[in-house]
Amino acid sequence: MLAAGARAQSAPPVIRYATGGGFGSSEIETVIFDPAIPRAALPRMGKEYELRLTYTAGTPQAAALLAAGEADMATLSCSAFAAGLIKDAFAGGLSVISDNYQDGVPDHATNGFFVLDGAPIRTANDLRGKTVAVNAFGSAVDLVLRVYLKRNSIDPRRDLNMVEIGFPSIGTAIRQGRVDCGCLVLPFEAAEMNKGGLRALFTSTEVLGPSSVIFNVARNEFLAQHPQAVRAFLADYVSGLAWLNDPANRKTVVSVMAGLTKLPADMLDSYVMSNKDYYRAPDGRVEVEKIQKPIDALADLGLLPRALPIAKYVDMSFLPKG
Repeated sequence: MLAAGARAQSAPPVIRYATGGGFGSSEIETVIFDPAIPRAALPRMGKEYELRLTYTAGTPQAAALLAAGEADMATLSCSAFAAGLIKDAFAGGLSVISDNYQDGVPDHATNGFFVLDGAPIRTANDLRGKTVAVNAFGSAVDLVLRVYLKRNSIDPRRDLNMVEIGFPSIGTAIRQGRVDCGCLVLPFEAAEMNKGGLRALFTSTEVLGPSSVIFNVARNEFLAQHPQAVRAFLADYVSGLAWLNDPANRKTVVSVMAGLTKLPADMLDSYVMSNKDYYRAPDGRVEVEKIQKPIDALADLGLLPRALPIAKYVDMSFLPKG
């Protein structure tokens, strides 16, 4: 009995992690912690922590799992993070602990809202009466769309029809005429651009400039209870990202992304982990101002009841030093 108890006590903590609706390039932790990535790239997994991933449809669902105590860590967007904090939805509070990817960084990829190349939609005003798709209401791309519409005096509830469609299906929905406009993120944007026939109406860069689109968060209670497990997870996150960026591992990385996304490997190979891909901080650190800027934009336009001083909710101390 004592031996069994000792074994149970030595078992590493389980991190219940909720993804934010993306996978592959648009949510790199889904690649880093894919079972096909060699465990040598993640030397602490299974020893200092166990990871249980829950795949969600979007960051609002991930935020709901955190609020319900059904997730310890997650990928969240600025909008889901700020809205939850303002509502005091997360018992004990929530902290940003690392970067995931950033948009609008010069010489890197940016998300965009696309229409058919021949569509008579050239300006924001042309979206009146049209149907526009995002992956989930309250998600990172939904934030960009609402800021764009608000700045152009368009009411998303009155002037157009907004619908939710999963990222992999938005390109097809545009081509089939089920929606007039929709957001494409990598890797699906690259796949649709290879097919031709679509053009960008506007991009996230044009709306917000450089910004932190999604980032990794943790419940403060979990940080206090299992600090070493969080440090180990983030150390593996950073070492895993370095492994993905190593040209010697490119074939495996492309193969893993192809399996996740069901997209052709040769298309993925054209941009993955290059300057055609999203920018990701190699040390995992996120810049506070890149979170603050979109949250301020939401508050200024009345899309949040107030702004938040984001520096109070960012804790980079769990990342590897140096």
